[in-house]
Order: sequence, then C-alpha cells, then structure tokens
Amino acid sequence: MSGRQETALGRPGVAGGPNGRGPSVSALGIRLTTAAVGAVLGFAWGSWWLDLGWLTGPNTLLYMSVLGLLFGYLISGAIARRFSPRLDRRLARLVDLPPDVVLAAGTGATVALLITVLLNNVLAAVPGFTWYWSLLIAVLLVTASSWFFVVNRHFFSVGRVLGARPSSAWGAVRDKLVDSSAIIDGRIVDVIEANFLDGRLLVPQFVLHELQRIADAGDPLRRRRGRRGLEVLDRLVQQANVPTELIEEDPGSGSVDERLIRLCLARPADLITTDYNLDRVAALQGVRVLNLNQLAIAVKAAFLPGERLSLTIAKPGREAGQGLAYLEDGTMVVVEDAAELVGHTVESVVTSSLQTNMGRMIFARLGGDERATGA
Repeated sequence: MSGRQETALGRPGVAGGPNGRGPSVSALGIRLTTAAVGAVLGFAWGSWWLDLGWLTGPNTLLYMSVLGLLFGYLISGAIARRFSPRLDRRLARLVDLPPDVVLAAGTGATVALLITVLLNNVLAAVPGFTWYWSLLIAVLLVTASSWFFVVNRHFFSVGRVLGARPSSAWGAVRDKLVDSSAIIDGRIVDVIEANFLDGRLLVPQFVLHELQRIADAGDPLRRRRGRRGLEVLDRLVQQANVPTELIEEDPGSGSVDERLIRLCLARPADLITTDYNLDRVAALQGVRVLNLNQLAIAVKAAFLPGERLSLTIAKPGREAGQGLAYLEDGTMVVVEDAAELVGHTVESVVTSSLQTNMGRMIFARLGGDERATGA
C-alpha cells in the first residue's frame, strides 16, 4: 500500500497513543504493573534474607523494595513493546462490543457469584474445603454463566421480558463490512456522499491483503483493479460522512468470502458487495447484504407503457427487425422495427419493461409517423 494510504488507514499494532507521540494506556499500565510487581518481589526477597540473617538493619526492606521497583521499571519497556499492541487490539474489541453483549455477560457473572456464595455456605462444613476451592468454583461458574448468557442473550432481552413486540433485527444502525469487489467498484464513495449509508464501514485486514495481492498481480488488468481498489479505500478513509476503520478481526481459515460471512454473523454486521454469488450465499446464512448493483438497478428511472422516448438506435437486436438503444443510465431499450435505423434518432413509445438479475430492459415501438429525424 502506498505511503499516503498507509498514513490514512493507520498502522495497527504500534504501541503509541492516539497522536503517536506518547505511550498508549496499555503500555503505561504494563510498565506500572511490572514496576509494582518488582517492588513486591524486592520486599519479599528482603524479608526472606532478613529471616535467614543475611541482611540486617531497619531500612533493608525499603532498599530492597526500591531496588525491585527500579529493576521492574527497567525491564518493563521491553515487555510493554512486546505485549501492548496485542492488549490494544483486545481493548479495541471490547470497546466495539454491542451493549447487549456487555449486559448479558454482566448478568451471567452476577448470577454465578450469587450461586458461588450459596455453594460456599453449603460446602463450608466439608473437611478440606479452603479458599482456593471457593475461588476455583467462582472462576468456573462465572466463565460458564457469562458464556451461556452471551450466547442466549436474545432470550433475555428487555423487550421479551416485558412482553413488548420485538423490534426488527435490522432496525438498529449496524456496522457494515466491505468486500473487496465493492471497494474496487468505487460507487460506494458516491453512495456515502449522497447520504444513503450510515453506521461504520469496517474493512478487515484480510480484505486489505486481498487488495494488495490483486495490486501486485502479474496480469495488467488485475493490477489496475487492485490499485483502483486501494485508491478508493483511501477515499473512503478520508471522507467524513461515514467513519471507515481497518479491523484486525479474522474468524480463521477459509476463503475471503467465507471469513467475511463468519465475521458478519459474529459481530453482527451487514455486508456490502457487488459479487452476486457472495450475495446469495451470505443471504442464505442470514447475513443482510447491501448489493451496490441491486441499488443501481433500483434507482433507475421507471417508464410506464405509453411514455414517449427519443432514442438513438445503437445496433440491431437479436430478433429480426429489432433495434437496440440505451438510456443515459445504461438501461437497454429494444425498439421494434428499428433494425434499419442504426445511427438515427427516433421517437418511440414504451410498450412494456422486464426486470432481470442483470438489470431492467425496456421494450418500445416506433411512435408518430415512424420517420427518422437524423442522428
């Protein structure tokens, strides 16, 4: 990716603050934690040496604690550089969690802790039951209960509990995952600028890698398509109407299409694409798909039977006597008895229209006195 695009998208995984000038919160937390652990170890070490008689004096524990603090701070830099990028990514995922997931996890943890208290009262009289058994039970119950409530959170929604009519699954503003085909197509920028999209656009890292592979391909046409996709992605990041973010989440192995579908189901999120096959497969698995081709077909002007059109016949049609013309939006018009009028502008009357997967087709006949007016 070019330097300009890399700057716009950012470089995930760098242990820096939001402005890139200081350490991130996770790096600072790791360094402080490591220094505190060093101080505690220094204090424990000093106490041990005092018990053995190797050290004497009232200030020994203080000196050993300060020594452990300094040693922990010295090694904390390397630890922060290694682990803070991973921690930053984990924290970013936690921030992106939907509110219902957080509520379900908290409810599950609360229920588990209540059950743990009841079990402790029952098991307190059992010989050998100590605090670490209680801690182990609490950890297991909190983990299992939180997972159960998160997976089945739709059964515990507020609307279901109160008996309210459930809202539509697509009613809320959802994130949109963007496929490489939609990025290469480029029309998504115009759709956003026309205010027909809201929420956030999310570009997974593996989609960016696919664009880079296409841009580095040996075939000139694929290489041009890949570079166009990177340019469109840069425009998406720079436009301010809808925020565009590069995310690290990867649901695992498989093709890019399979990983996109799994990621849409996991978040959940909508899918923006121009790939017809991906559209059908994703829809069958319950993913809401926003197909730019279908949008382009839907916004084309509709013509009713009897409306008059002025058309330039471009070429003969497949059937005998038919001539083909095209509207400004690319819609094909089949004009009867116009095969010999190629290159001429004629007045025609719409007779019918046909909607197909490839677009809308209009049928017309020559109107008026059926004379060509000249190209």
